Amino acid sequence: MKTKQYSVRLFVTSNLGQDLGVVLDKPQSHYIATVMRRAAGERIALFNGRDGEWLGVLQEVHKNHCLVHVTEQLRSQEEEPDIHLLFAPVKKIQTNMIVQKATELGVAEIHPVLTRRTNSERLKKDKLELQALEAAEQCERLNLPIIHDAVKLDDAIKLLAPDRLLIFCDERRSGNAALDILPQFKDYRKWSMITGPEGGFTEEESKFISARENTVAISLGRRILRAETAVIAGLSLLQATCGDW
Repeated sequence: MKTKQYSVRLFVTSNLGQDLGVVLDKPQSHYIATVMRRAAGERIALFNGRDGEWLGVLQEVHKNHCLVHVTEQLRSQEEEPDIHLLFAPVKKIQTNMIVQKATELGVAEIHPVLTRRTNSERLKKDKLELQALEAAEQCERLNLPIIHDAVKLDDAIKLLAPDRLLIFCDERRSGNAALDILPQFKDYRKWSMITGPEGGFTEEESKFISARENTVAISLGRRILRAETAVIAGLSLLQATCGDW
């Protein structure tokens, strides 16, 4: 088994390339110097969503700034599957989990959707972006998902491009069994998945979603799943049948 060449992995906005220097921001420098207790001469990995993943050597380590010398490319840039997640926000901890797990499962864009039964605290987009960033660093994906502002359900559905397949995770269990229907769409390259709030969609909302062209309803089994569990289950099925697993 190949030994990992680094102990810390960070997302940066700087360009990455052979022999470039990267100055880490204050929070990252604090993390490197104080939390992880790294020292000059140790190696870390960097990625920026454009240039792949690179190995770097810490040249200066201070709690307010660190200087990294970029030495070699570890992986070329790869795109994630074009999956958009539309989900109804729930309580803070569960919403954070949804963003974290969606990032780990390769979602490209995350759209919070306000439904009739949405019952959540006010969303803080910057906090959700931080959840996504930390998850991307941990799971070794090469980019970050885009986090959108919350919009009403009607607007979210209308904004979907006509050629984007919408997978409706139907908690009423009236949809097709997921493993029966999803493999039929393995040649698609643009997917969206929508999951509901605690208490589910109203009958009117379900009819509105189902009425959209290029939409397919699937069942996630015999049991009623929690909102965060439905997201994880639905995305796992999509990745296993149509994605990059």
